[in-house]
Amino acid sequence: MNKRIGFGVIAVLVSGGIAVAAQQGAAAKKLFVKVVNMQGFSTRIVYRSTNTTATVAGNPVANGASFHVGFPGGEMECISLLSSKWEVIRGGFRYRDPTGAVRVATIKRSQTGTFRLKLVATHAGIEPPGPATAYFTNFKINGGGDEYCGSTGSATPTKNDATTFLVKNDDGTACQPACSSPSGAFLDASVAF
Repeated sequence: MNKRIGFGVIAVLVSGGIAVAAQQGAAAKKLFVKVVNMQGFSTRIVYRSTNTTATVAGNPVANGASFHVGFPGGEMECISLLSSKWEVIRGGFRYRDPTGAVRVATIKRSQTGTFRLKLVATHAGIEPPGPATAYFTNFKINGGGDEYCGSTGSATPTKNDATTFLVKNDDGTACQPACSSPSGAFLDASVAF
């Protein structure tokens, strides 16, 4: 009897009964960071990634998500996307919060196999170091979901000064750490400490 239970547990584990979060490439089709108002410190961030290899893994409706963007050696910003603002759409999820730091975000995979990740944020607290020599992004679905990473690749930024950073069609996918904070505001609830 015990042997049957043991083999049953092994069969479940081998057949994929436990999901493990992964890091997936999400190179920047567009990363735009612009300081809109120097006095009020208002910044606009637009991030888009499109590819045919990534998949949507995790559930932000249940667990929320986070977006980490930064310029190594310069500033970084960690933005929380609350679970209550997410909804299920065909092929993935959409986030809407017209008055929040992130106005809209979408993560989905179409029926034709195209993966799309988009995020638009305003009044975030980050400024381009002007000129930036490197950047990174990490979009993470909390609760054991995957991380989607973009970073400096072979593309040259078309705008790169103290108020605006714009890079298009880059190919870097190195992962930097996902959001975390000493207060626990960005900690993944599924990870034991």
